[in-house]
Amino acid sequence: MKVMIDTNIFISAAISPQGTAAKAFIKAISPPNQPVVCDYIVDELHRKFQEKFPKKTMELEAFLYHALQVIRMVPTPEDENPDEKKIRDVKDRPILRAAWQAGADYLLTGDLDFLESSIRHPKIISAADFMKI
Repeated sequence: MKVMIDTNIFISAAISPQGTAAKAFIKAISPPNQPVVCDYIVDELHRKFQEKFPKKTMELEAFLYHALQVIRMVPTPEDENPDEKKIRDVKDRPILRAAWQAGADYLLTGDLDFLESSIRHPKIISAADFMKI
């Protein structure tokens, strides 16, 4: 399964390494799964850490250095798709575009704007539900 990992999963996994998001993250990056992330998510991670955890940016860089050895990075398409309007938050739409372009089977997220959307593909799934499959 190809799994796009959303920003909030990265952050939750880092903050709570024993939590469900961390377990889902480990599962997503482990074979036979094929983890993907887009450049938009990596940029968002940098922004969020600057805002919320400015003293932890070195840790983020070290983490990303290692994580991106096993997670494939894909570009974020600029061209909009009419179906992405099913996502309330316009800031989340580039992530959906990247998931489509990457051929992701799942979008692993804790974001309600994704989870409450009517998007069918990729399957948008919470960490808890991902652990059940």
